[in-house]
Amino acid sequence: MNISILQFRLLVLSNILCLGLITYLLISENHTSSEFDVITAERLNIVNEDGTTVIAIANNERVAPPVMDGVEYPVEIAGGRQYLAGMIFFNQNGDEMGGLLFNSFQFPDGATAGVGHLSFDRFRDNQVLALQYNENRNGVRSGLTIFDRPGDGSFSLSMDLISKLYQDSLSQEERTMLRDSLRALASNRGLGGERLFLGSKNEVPQLTMNDLHGNKRMGIFIDSTNTGRIQFYDEEGNVVSELTGEN
Repeated sequence: MNISILQFRLLVLSNILCLGLITYLLISENHTSSEFDVITAERLNIVNEDGTTVIAIANNERVAPPVMDGVEYPVEIAGGRQYLAGMIFFNQNGDEMGGLLFNSFQFPDGATAGVGHLSFDRFRDNQVLALQYNENRNGVRSGLTIFDRPGDGSFSLSMDLISKLYQDSLSQEERTMLRDSLRALASNRGLGGERLFLGSKNEVPQLTMNDLHGNKRMGIFIDSTNTGRIQFYDEEGNVVSELTGEN
């Protein structure tokens, strides 16, 4: 069969277009890319291929609530998170593992308050590393805090107990029982606690270290008279020995 030059050219062109279309479909199926100058949103979820959220960026009204062992808890149990905007980090299972949160404001009486918080959590537990600024009526505290956590599932149990305390239908007796359970959990080191703080508290630079039960046992700081001090404490927080720059 004889093919004219025009038919040959049309055949080649159609093959090129077909190949181009196939290439585009293959590329677009696996690599979707868009460019924006500005994105305005109240919340943005970054997800894995299976749809699991790994980063949630939001304002304070849509900030992500705590999630542990697949259970989503009320945002109110997370220490005032409902007043903060920022990012919450999640692991591949969808459980929370830290975040970056912030806000600042002024009260009607002129007093100021603010929080800047970056933390990382242990697997199935609370934060073990936090870089934080916190200002309230008690003063200003900013620095790096290290925590020890058991990572044995006790944190999930504590969140269950705390979330129940927010139920309006509870009797006073039930609330007392829940609080007693939380105290028992904390007293047995079930929640871990702060072990080291390096920073400034009310204009006093310091390094403080706590024992396994959260009691301050050693502190290095410069006091309000600009004197360097090293102090050792008993379990009740009483100074048992001290070294100063004047010794």
